[in-house]
Amino acid sequence: MRLASIFILSLLLSVSLVAKKKGAPPMTSGAPGDRTCLTSKCHAGNDLNSGKAEIQINGLPKIYTPNEIYDITLSLTQKGAKTWGFIATAADADGNAHGELLTVKDQPIQLLDDTRSKKRTSRRYISHRVDGIKGPKKGESPTWTFQWQAPDSAASTTSFFFAFNAGNGNKKKTGDYIYTRTIDVQPPKK
Repeated sequence: MRLASIFILSLLLSVSLVAKKKGAPPMTSGAPGDRTCLTSKCHAGNDLNSGKAEIQINGLPKIYTPNEIYDITLSLTQKGAKTWGFIATAADADGNAHGELLTVKDQPIQLLDDTRSKKRTSRRYISHRVDGIKGPKKGESPTWTFQWQAPDSAASTTSFFFAFNAGNGNKKKTGDYIYTRTIDVQPPKK
């Protein structure tokens, strides 16, 4: 009986660790109606945005051109961090998808749908995969690249919501840092 209990506990723990390594769950970007990996308790131990990470978000225009495709690159550095992650989404003023998120070949990223909320939006999410959590060296994240195709009309501002994880790599929920950022991209003037 004791051996069976140990086996079941080990199985549950390994399933839990594998699930987290697949990427951030949808709806953890910090967008309106979303949580973060801190509030959903995937990562814990530090207050939101309390660390000293340097976050780079490049490629977003100040004003978008309808239907234009933009390359967006993300990276961060934080002393001592060993594992990394991100999730992002783009939304209009009503919280619905605005434009289209696109993966880039050979990038360790994936698209996720809003499948868990009771009040579903049309938002999609883009996140790291398990092969995208290790940086080139301790303290440096990988550089993730994805694309955003602007909406086909200049209807409204697009808000990008990003959540990042700088983890200590201890395979536990504690000691990790979660950061959020929001960037607004304006439509062209009519």
